[in-house]
Amino acid sequence: MRARSWMAALALIAGTLIAVGRAVPALVSSPTQDQGQAQDTRTAEPRSQTPDPKPPDSRIPAVRLDLVIAGLGREGCDVEVKPGNASCKFCALNERGTQGRQHVSSEGRATLQLRDVELRGADRNCTVAITVHEPGQAVKTIYRGFRLAPRSDVAGSSTSTAVPMFTCYLSSPSKVAKVDESRTRK
Repeated sequence: MRARSWMAALALIAGTLIAVGRAVPALVSSPTQDQGQAQDTRTAEPRSQTPDPKPPDSRIPAVRLDLVIAGLGREGCDVEVKPGNASCKFCALNERGTQGRQHVSSEGRATLQLRDVELRGADRNCTVAITVHEPGQAVKTIYRGFRLAPRSDVAGSSTSTAVPMFTCYLSSPSKVAKVDESRTRK
């Protein structure tokens, strides 16, 4: 038993000496280091607190959004498109080039331009919140997302001038309401 206690005490002392030996040089600094650091702090420019600039391909000039809404009545509906989350920012313009609601006729097709699309996430997903205002029905908001490919900055490439396109298929609130009414609950 005495041998075990003696070995444990020796291991404890050796560990303490190693820890203290490593800590002492960090605490003691030479005068040349202090003078060099003092000069560096006087000549150093203050760092700005602004975040790093965004990569050059984080903005996309335009994305074409084609809406296809099934089951609309004779009056059609009004559609409003906004960013679906904070990682995407854009300005939605209708066919006339104005912001706000876009009227969709009874055939259910509309084209919108998403201008100055800024993707803030690394995954390059663009999420949109599409709000459908149909007369006589409750307002319905549908979220859709799509991934945009990185732009190629090659001057001669035809893909740099192509406008990305996304087609979104929806059901109108009146059609969904009819399906819910016909469904029997057990």
